[in-house]
Amino acid sequence: MAKAFFRSEEMELCQLLLHTENAFDCLMELGHHGGLQFNNVYDEDRQLNGLYTKKVSLCNELIRITTSLQQQMVELQIRVYFYPDVDLEHRLRERDLKGYGERLRRLHVETSAVMEHYQALDRRLYRMIEHRYAINKADKYFASDQGSELLYTESTLMSLIKDATDEGPAHRQLNYMIGSIRADKFESFELLCYRLFGFNLVVRFAEIPTLMVDYYGHRMEKVRKFSLLLLTNSTLIWPKVTRLCHAYHVTIYECPETSTLRMAKVDELSSEINSLERILEESQRIRIQILEVTARDLYLLRVNLSKAVMVYDLLNRVRPVGGPQHQKYLQAECFVPVSEIEDVRGALRKGTRMKGGADRQEEEQQQEQQEQELDPDDEPKLSHPKQGTEEESHAPVLLKKNRQSSHIPPTYFRLNKFTQGFQNLIDSYGISDYREINPAPYTIITFPFLFAVMFGDFGHGILVTLFALLLIWKEKDIAESQQAAKEENEILNILFAGRYIVLLMGLFSIYMGLIYNDALSKSLNLFGSSWSCRYNSSTLDHMSGQLNLDPSDGNFYSGDPYPFGVDPVWKVCGEDSITTFNSLKMKLAIILGIAQMMFGLSLSAVNCLILDRRADLFLVVVPQFIFMICLFCYLVFLIFLKWLLYGGLKSAPYNTACAPSVLITFIDMMLMKNTQLDDPQCENEMFKGERLLEYVLVFVAFLAVPVLLAGKPIYLQQRQKKLKKERQGRDISDLKQDGRDTLNEMRSSRRYSYDSQEDVVNERRASKTDPPRADHAEEFDLSEIWIHSGIHTIETVLGSVSHTASYLRLWALSLAHDQLSHVLWHMVLSKGLKSNSPLYVSVPMLACSFLAWAVLTVAILVGMEGLSAFLHTLRLHWVEFQSKFYSGSGEPFRPFKFAASSQRT
Repeated sequence: MAKAFFRSEEMELCQLLLHTENAFDCLMELGHHGGLQFNNVYDEDRQLNGLYTKKVSLCNELIRITTSLQQQMVELQIRVYFYPDVDLEHRLRERDLKGYGERLRRLHVETSAVMEHYQALDRRLYRMIEHRYAINKADKYFASDQGSELLYTESTLMSLIKDATDEGPAHRQLNYMIGSIRADKFESFELLCYRLFGFNLVVRFAEIPTLMVDYYGHRMEKVRKFSLLLLTNSTLIWPKVTRLCHAYHVTIYECPETSTLRMAKVDELSSEINSLERILEESQRIRIQILEVTARDLYLLRVNLSKAVMVYDLLNRVRPVGGPQHQKYLQAECFVPVSEIEDVRGALRKGTRMKGGADRQEEEQQQEQQEQELDPDDEPKLSHPKQGTEEESHAPVLLKKNRQSSHIPPTYFRLNKFTQGFQNLIDSYGISDYREINPAPYTIITFPFLFAVMFGDFGHGILVTLFALLLIWKEKDIAESQQAAKEENEILNILFAGRYIVLLMGLFSIYMGLIYNDALSKSLNLFGSSWSCRYNSSTLDHMSGQLNLDPSDGNFYSGDPYPFGVDPVWKVCGEDSITTFNSLKMKLAIILGIAQMMFGLSLSAVNCLILDRRADLFLVVVPQFIFMICLFCYLVFLIFLKWLLYGGLKSAPYNTACAPSVLITFIDMMLMKNTQLDDPQCENEMFKGERLLEYVLVFVAFLAVPVLLAGKPIYLQQRQKKLKKERQGRDISDLKQDGRDTLNEMRSSRRYSYDSQEDVVNERRASKTDPPRADHAEEFDLSEIWIHSGIHTIETVLGSVSHTASYLRLWALSLAHDQLSHVLWHMVLSKGLKSNSPLYVSVPMLACSFLAWAVLTVAILVGMEGLSAFLHTLRLHWVEFQSKFYSGSGEPFRPFKFAASSQRT
């Protein structure tokens, strides 16, 4: 387990042979187990064998039916039963698909028939409601409220309507119709009526108080509608009015001529509406019953059918073996981890046993039925049980493949819930090359520690730790809620996936908070300060300026370091606090940065040894080591030497006044000059021979640059010359391939992995068709090698400086976090703590200030500052640390495995 985490597991190239009779069950079992990756089956130019195309179409059709049933359940608010153990207990077998299809088609026909009948009745019901409302409005328009006399007689209406024709009175009669129209179309309809017919047409309308329903296929839409009454005395324009109504989809209803007939029609419609409502209730009840029974197994059907589509699609992509009439076997090339080969074979055998067991059970049932149907007088026929030869002949075969593949083996790490989060951080940058050293094990410590250097606060670290512990304590409940949730909560998923990262970040923040002696911007005096104030009251009364504590005076400073962390006195010494913490955190950032970069170079050397790249080790990695040690490791040495040699109670030249600036010393070293000190008691050198040693280190460091630039190209050039001497008696394509291997080795300085054979295959194919031009290929390879080496050298030299400066973000963010915490305490919470108001005023003020301080602390210091520190730590690992040894250009191991089923499936 540990070895598989430090480096990817070894992969075995295998050949899988499946029989068509049990291929589905074997792959279904393999999909639940995982551990096997198929090669080339999902390429864009992959040709399908066509054996399972109908099966794929069948499963997609059944999935479409389940989707339709689920939509109906959502409309009727019917809960679909969720089975969290669907991947363990309710696995699909190929023999079950026929039953799935028959059941789903039957349910689809039943629900479709009920729904169509319901929609037809519902459409008829709303038409009757519209009809009844239109008749009522028309009757009220024609009659008075008492109904005893006509409000508008026919002659009155005829006089109100202007007839634009010159026809005689015989052609004049009152024509009217009632109907309904959508509210969004009425405005344009009314305007067009006026423009076409003017005052020859009277339009009266009233909005129906309830929303009406319109059906568009199976889709229902509730809309506002108006009831219409159209009147005219001209028979010539009436056909035009009718066509206009059809164009605007106006529903025209029958309207009796007399008031008595209209009331009778209203009563008839009311009776029919009541009958339809009862029928609709019964139809809805039957529909709900059918869907409630279906809801018990719909989730199982949908999940299993989705898996069946994946299996059949994969079977449709593998290569059949045998003649056109005897294609009984399927062949596929795959990668399997060495440690998983036996488990994969066991999963394939399990699928075969389930298939064989089901077939034998069906045969036994058929035999029992035949025996029951036999006559007592008939002689019983002996039935010889079949041996396991047929089952064994149909068993899947997983064989190791000896010939080389054109694919780089995929990268696979065996992870658990603790290491998964850290591996995700690495994979976000790039997948490790095959058998390359994995940065994730080291990131488990370095990532939360560098985060804590920027976020270090005892109180804030406790808050982060408690939050992570809450996620871990509720781990099972959160996982179940995520599985049962219909919508994905991305923020919670990210925090839950990185709960152990957050836990370590909180614990390391508590540790660094104790190192900084910082708890919510306050210090903890746990062991007693090494500083003491010896000023008496008379000195304080006559104080004209600031009083300082002299570190060279034993009355103020005991000389004993604080046992753990920073002395608490530095939190209360004003501007000296910022100066001291600035110096400390800046030096700490440089020390940690250079240490991590040197560790990255050490991993690069280990990569070279593991992958047997000795030229990269001596011509690339060792010069980088020499350059970093002579310059930047010497800078770290100067920092520690200054801390050890100089102190407050020491005499000149090793007192604090004579302590040199490490930055000035390093600049003098690079410029090869000496800076004269003003104090004659102080020495220019921290130790004897310092300047000579610095000159030697600078000379050796710059001497490593030409080796880094020209060492690898010259080595490869010598290899090419050796290959030219061996040119006689060898094929030109092999020589050209050796030149290509030389270029690949040059590129290996940044990518320590097994080289892909895809370029090898392409080159060999090209060599059979193209004329041999070995000299030109070698010249091109050599020029590219020199260009690559120059870029790498410039990147190494400049990167060593820029990466070291980049680690100063540890100091900057730590200082910003400390100052923000100080501002919130003194500008918000201290206002309530130092209030001199009466109790009834100070208590509410303290509560309000504490609430504001707590909210701002959690939102800004823990939330925003924590996210900022996380991102900066991520950048330091991706760029400054991993660039020293990590390629990140591998391919992930993508096994054929079903994703965990959830409510969103």
